Amino acid sequence: MEARPLRLSIPLFMVVPMGYRERLLSSFFADRHRWILWAPVFLGSGIAGYFNLPFEPSQAWAWGGLLLFCLSLWGAFWRLPRLAIGFIGLGFAAAFVRTHSLHPHMLHYPLPPLIIEGRVAQVELRPTKTGRFFQRILLTHLKIDLLHVPPQKVRLTCKGQQKRLWPGDVIRIRAKLAPVADPTLPGGFDFRRQAYFQEIGATGFALSRPEIREKEHTFATRLEKRREKITAFFLTHMKPPTGAIAAALITGDKAAIPERVREDFIQSGLAHILAISGLHLTIIAGVVFMVIRRGLALIPSLCLAFNSKKIAALGTILMTFGYLVLSGFGVPAQRAFIMISLVMGAIMIDRSALSMRTVALAAFLILLTTPEALLGPSFQLSFAAVIGLIAGYETWRTPLSQWMGHGGMIRKLILYGSGLAFTSFLATCATLPLTLTLFHRFSLHAIESNLLAVPLTSLVIMPSAFLTCLLAPLGLGAYPLGVFENALRLLLMIAKTVGSWPGSYIPVAQPPTLFLPLVVFGSLWICLWQQPWRRWGVIPLGVGLVLVFCPNPPHILIDGQGKVAALLQDGTLSVSSTRKGKFTIQTWAKQWAVREVQPLPSKDEVAQDILGKIPVIIAASKTSQPCVKDAILIRLEPSQKSCPAAMLVIDWFDLWRGGAHSLRLTPQGLQIETVRKRGNYRPWEKQPRSRRRELPELTLQ
Repeated sequence: MEARPLRLSIPLFMVVPMGYRERLLSSFFADRHRWILWAPVFLGSGIAGYFNLPFEPSQAWAWGGLLLFCLSLWGAFWRLPRLAIGFIGLGFAAAFVRTHSLHPHMLHYPLPPLIIEGRVAQVELRPTKTGRFFQRILLTHLKIDLLHVPPQKVRLTCKGQQKRLWPGDVIRIRAKLAPVADPTLPGGFDFRRQAYFQEIGATGFALSRPEIREKEHTFATRLEKRREKITAFFLTHMKPPTGAIAAALITGDKAAIPERVREDFIQSGLAHILAISGLHLTIIAGVVFMVIRRGLALIPSLCLAFNSKKIAALGTILMTFGYLVLSGFGVPAQRAFIMISLVMGAIMIDRSALSMRTVALAAFLILLTTPEALLGPSFQLSFAAVIGLIAGYETWRTPLSQWMGHGGMIRKLILYGSGLAFTSFLATCATLPLTLTLFHRFSLHAIESNLLAVPLTSLVIMPSAFLTCLLAPLGLGAYPLGVFENALRLLLMIAKTVGSWPGSYIPVAQPPTLFLPLVVFGSLWICLWQQPWRRWGVIPLGVGLVLVFCPNPPHILIDGQGKVAALLQDGTLSVSSTRKGKFTIQTWAKQWAVREVQPLPSKDEVAQDILGKIPVIIAASKTSQPCVKDAILIRLEPSQKSCPAAMLVIDWFDLWRGGAHSLRLTPQGLQIETVRKRGNYRPWEKQPRSRRRELPELTLQ
C-alpha cells in the first residue's frame, strides 16, 4: 500500500530554491522516525509561552489551546506543522489548568505575631556558623487566629534550643508570618512562583517553643518521617560535612550542606553529584540488576525454571521505585525512573528500548503532569545532559565499539578512560548554556574533576551507600558505612582542591533574553535529527553563544522592599548601604559578574552619584529627601513632598506597587523595568494590598 504524501502547507517553504528544497525534503523524510521526538519540545514551547506572558490570560485562551490540539488530530495526523501548533496549544492549556487548579492563598503583606496551629509535614536541619543545626519546618492543615482563609502551607524557621520535631506532629506555636519574597530584580529567579506551585503561602520564624498537641500517623507522614530519620542517622553517625553529603545523596535533603561546600562543588563542576540525579538512580539500577541476576545464577533450579534476566528487570523496577519514593520524587529522579522502567520493561517483553524515545516520553509525561517543572534547574540540567550524552554516543557508538572489539585489556582501559573524558565533555557542553544562565559562572576544570569524581561515585560511593541502607537495619552497616564515609571524604577533597585552583571558574554576566531560546533550539536541532541537515543547528547555536559577550546590564537597581539601591558602572556595584539587603546585593553581584562592591558616598542617609551627566540621589529616610533639578530621585521611604523639577522620582509606594526596579540609560531615554506590571498580576505575584484595610482587628493588637 502506497504511503500517503506529507503535506507541508508552509508559504515560506515555497520561497526556498528548488535544489535546497529537494535536499530539505530528503533529509526531512529520512528522519521521519525522529519526528515524534519533537512532541515534548512543542509541548514545552506552549508551557514557556504561558509562563512568559506579562499578564494572566482568561479561560478562553486555555480552551483555545485545547481546541487547536483537537483540530490538529482530526483526521490529519500527517500534517506536521498543524500538529506542532496543536502540541503548543496543549502545553499552554496544561500550564493554565495546572496553575488554576492550585489555591495556596499566598500572603501579600506581613502579619503581626500570631498563634498558629498545624501539622508538621517536613523538617529540615540547617547548619549555623558554629556548626550546630536549627530546624526549618513545613506546616500544613493550618489554623491561624483571626485569619479566615489561612495559607495551605507555611514554612517556619525555628532557631535556638528547640524540641526535635518530626513529620506528623501537630503543634501550636507563636510565630510571625511574611509573604514569600519577590524576585530581587526584573527577570530574576521568581521565589513566589516556585512557592506557589509548592503550595507554600507564607514564610516566617517562630517566636516561642512549639507545643506538641498530638501526633498524626498517615502514610505520607510516616514516609517523610522515615526520610528524616535516615537523614538524622547520617548526620549523627558521620562527621560533618560528610553526613550532610550522604543525606543529600540518599534522601535528597541538601539543607545541611554548608555554603562553602556548595561553592566548592559548583566551582569544580561537581554540583550535579549533590542532586538525586539520573546518575545515582542508574547506578542503583545497575547494582540491583547485577545482584539479582548473579544471585539467581547461584540457584540452578530457579535459574533453569525461570528467566533470571526478566526477574532481575522486575526487581530493578521495584527497587528503583522505592529509591524514588525515598528521595522525594525529584524531577531528575523521575526522568531516570521512567527511562529505567521502559528499558527494563523492554527486557521483560524481549524488546529493545530506543534511548532517545524514552527521554522524549519521560519529558512529555513530566511536562504534561507538572508543567512548572520546565522552569526548574533540575529539569533543565537533567534533560540537557542526558540528551547530549545520548546524541553523542549515537554518533560515535559504532566506531568506538569496533575499535574496542579488536583490542585487549589495555585498549579497553584506554577506551574506558577516554569514555569518561568524552562523557564529561558532552555533559559539560550540553549543560553549559544553562549553567551560564542559572549560576552565572563557567567551571574551567569540570572535565578533570568529573574524571575523578564520577568513577568514585559509580564504583564506590553509591554501591556502599546502597549496602549501608540495606544492612544498617540488621545491625551490619558499620563496614559499608566506613567505606561510604571515606569515599565521601575523598570526594570532598576533590571538589575543594579543584575549586581552589587559580581561575577555577569565570564569572559570566546575565546574557540577553534571546540567548537561551537560540541555544536550546540549535542544540535540539543538532541532537534530535540524524541526517546532514542537523548541521544547520550550528547557526542559531553560534548566534546565541555570541550573545554571551553582549550583556545588557541595567545602570540602576532598586530592591523591591526598599532596603537598598545601587548603581552599576564599569563592573563596579555601588550600593546605598552595606548593612541592609545583603542577600539582594550578593544576587545582583553574581547575576552581573560584578568585580567590586563598594558603598556610595553618603551624608545624613542620602547617597548620591552621577550616571553619565545625570545626578542620582538615593534617600533612605523620611526626614531628608532633597529635591534636585533634572536628577533621578530614589526615595526608599514614602515621599514627604513632591519634586516636579526632577527627571524621575521613585519612592516606596512605587516599589510597593511594582516590586524591584531596574533602570537603563539609553539613547532613546530612560528605560524602566519592574517585577510586576500594574493591573496585570499573575496568580503567584504579590499584589499591593493594604493590611490595615483588610485586617483591622490584627493591626490594632
